[in-house]
Amino acid sequence: MTDPSPVDQAKAHQATAADPALSVFVTANAGSGKTTTLVNRVARLLLKKVPPGAILCVTYTKAAATEMQARLFDKLGRWAVADNDELTRELAELDGRDPKTLTDLELSEARRLFARALETPGGLKIQTIHAFCEKLLRRFPLEAGVQPGFEVLEDQAALALSRAAREDLARAALADGDGRLGSAYAYFAVEMAFDAFNGLLDEIEAKREPLLDYLNRIDAGTAPDPHALVGLAPDERAEDIETGFMAWLNPADWLAAAAGFAGGGANDQKLAAQRRDAPPPATTLAAMTSIFIDSKGVPRDKFGTAKAPPGAAAYLAEVSLKYLAVLDRVRAARVADETQKALTLARVHAAFYDAAKRRRGALDFTDLVARTVALLTRNASAAWVLYKLDGGVDHVLIDEAQDTAPDQWAIVRALTEPFFAGAGAERRGPAIDRTVFAVGDEKQSIYSFQGARPERLREERRDYLALVENAGLAFAGPDLNTSFRSTEEALDFVEEA
Repeated sequence: MTDPSPVDQAKAHQATAADPALSVFVTANAGSGKTTTLVNRVARLLLKKVPPGAILCVTYTKAAATEMQARLFDKLGRWAVADNDELTRELAELDGRDPKTLTDLELSEARRLFARALETPGGLKIQTIHAFCEKLLRRFPLEAGVQPGFEVLEDQAALALSRAAREDLARAALADGDGRLGSAYAYFAVEMAFDAFNGLLDEIEAKREPLLDYLNRIDAGTAPDPHALVGLAPDERAEDIETGFMAWLNPADWLAAAAGFAGGGANDQKLAAQRRDAPPPATTLAAMTSIFIDSKGVPRDKFGTAKAPPGAAAYLAEVSLKYLAVLDRVRAARVADETQKALTLARVHAAFYDAAKRRRGALDFTDLVARTVALLTRNASAAWVLYKLDGGVDHVLIDEAQDTAPDQWAIVRALTEPFFAGAGAERRGPAIDRTVFAVGDEKQSIYSFQGARPERLREERRDYLALVENAGLAFAGPDLNTSFRSTEEALDFVEEA
């Protein structure tokens, strides 16, 4: 008996992944049939008489959702008009059955699926995560604390509001003068080139939600502020740390060391001149750099030549240790101060942006996800909302799971954990157990800027394995590694590169 070919093995793994009786987390390479597998899984769920409205497919772009729905309807449409032989062959291939076991009733049911899918109120739920969140918030606006009939801002509209908020920020900073906002804005406007300053504002806009989350946790006392993060007291400033170091230095000892080096060799005399030119306290850390740090930026470990007085060299070695420690603290203080200033800009910019959205009665894509997370996990009505939803969705399929951000996983968890716990685990679908399916490829992750971590897919796979098996249900994790888009030679070349 010959071993199965790679193609046959790949098709067997696809069939396992598409098995509607299993919860599945599958990793898949590009071109390995991810969309085909997902579409086949939906088709097999429908063949098991799962109502179309009980299936939720979540993907990440409108184009992907459109393609997925088009491919599913194409399959169901072919079934509706296929002759018996063609339909028997395709259904048998779909789940690996013996064609002879298929009954006329099953063929009739398959032909009716196209009409059932079209007649489902609201259509099949093949949509982006944002579209799902939008529908959920429109269904529960009071519980979510959103305005009924809210507008959803597409990317360009959200960007326009964000840039308008940037102009509001500049005007508010000008009016604030020497206040916290005015000082923060003026600092960056002076210290940074025009393009760099606008780049900072771009970052503040792009990272609005994590910055606001951090600010909220600081306000709540659950996160350290920027000074605490670098090991400084809240009121420590770089200028004060530097002044304290200069006050610690004894000018007489400093000048005595310089005089000692003046009696040494030619190099010692050159160093002595440097020391005389930077006497404390009328100097700065920057002016003393060449004394303690060499041209390569490395702290000096020797001071003077063998002809230099040992006491003078030992004195500078001791001061060097203090200098380097103080330099680190000054740098930390400046980082903390600049971070605090950037957070000040972020807080005010976000306030202007949110005010503009409220005036329009609008939510952006980030709001859709954040409000849905709160609705399902934190709001007082979360349990009631989940109870209402629990009767509507029995099977959740997640496409491009490597790009699922933490908030989006929180939504998936809230929707699906009841499948495997308590009454939710006991309540079966109309024909088969409730399931979760996720497919992704860590190598294709492109949404890290939204907080997505490719390794999160492995973590969720591990956690769902425990959830599903603890509920006494079946779980599988096949890998789809064979590409159907490339030749074997091309794949071998890539593997060796």
